[in-house]
Amino acid sequence: MKKALGFYAEKEYVKSSVFNELYVGGGSPSVIAKEQIVDVLRCCRETFNLSDDSLTKFTACTNNLSEEKIRLLSSNKVDQLDIGIQTFDDSLRKILVLRDSRQHAVLKLKEAKRHGLHVSIDLLYNLPSQTLRQWKEDLKQALELDVESVDCYPLDIYPDTTLAKRIAMGEIPPVGGCATELEMYLEAYNIFKENGYSPTCHNRFSRLKEDFNKLSSEIVGTGAGFFMGRIGSFPYSDIEGVQDYIAAVKKGVLPIARLSKLSKEDEMREAMMLIYIRIPVDREEFNARFGKFPEEAFPDAIRRLQQKGLIEIRDNKIQLTEKGDPWRFNIAWEFFKDAKQ
Repeated sequence: MKKALGFYAEKEYVKSSVFNELYVGGGSPSVIAKEQIVDVLRCCRETFNLSDDSLTKFTACTNNLSEEKIRLLSSNKVDQLDIGIQTFDDSLRKILVLRDSRQHAVLKLKEAKRHGLHVSIDLLYNLPSQTLRQWKEDLKQALELDVESVDCYPLDIYPDTTLAKRIAMGEIPPVGGCATELEMYLEAYNIFKENGYSPTCHNRFSRLKEDFNKLSSEIVGTGAGFFMGRIGSFPYSDIEGVQDYIAAVKKGVLPIARLSKLSKEDEMREAMMLIYIRIPVDREEFNARFGKFPEEAFPDAIRRLQQKGLIEIRDNKIQLTEKGDPWRFNIAWEFFKDAKQ
């Protein structure tokens, strides 16, 4: 991985770029040894130009996150831990085959906070057999732990996974329907809003001001299965198989599996996707970039969504309404149905 990062760092475009965030994700990089953690952080910081106010975030899993590693991350200027808790309920953790208990997970979050790290956690809802009461308890626990942000995701069941097979065999109940999923999301929306958190990004409720900044459209990264790369107008994703990825890097080639170039139409649609991550689309900026206003590029979609009260234009920006927030993914896809050249 360090060698692959070096391939990018050699490019003039990357050499001339300044990055505002270092994100070590995955997977759960907290599984690697302490020496490797320090090595990865040092490599990235020495290889790329990071801004003076850049943030460093590190993904972790509570079952392999020792206090020694937490102390190490804090001393190596990591600002935030992103931790996939999924649920605090032990009966539901057993269904999801999570390796540690609620008690252990809570302990690790408290240790991270004690060592001065910001903590962002993932919580899943609409789990098999999960009740609204259990979901409320998860939300309550997150608030009691005073975490800085929470990403709330509805559970997706992928075919041929152990969970999907167990549901199909009747060993565990299926997930709830759309009404249950919406009820649980709205419960989270209201509870977090009442407690000083605001919705931002894809599925996040946060009280950190940096979570409300406009995201960079460019991401330089690598790793087996990495899929979020973007340099200029070129999105890319890496080879998924670990051994194939390693073999490509050893040959001295970029381990890219898919590479494409965005057209002007693609970039207009992508600009409207800001709605999905709850960032208003500035009409004047859109016009300056593409030579037309959003309602000229997507007249039908914008008209439909306005008529349904899902989006609004305020302060010359197109943004979600509170009614539209639960449907932001569907709203964003409306802009892929039609575009005027």
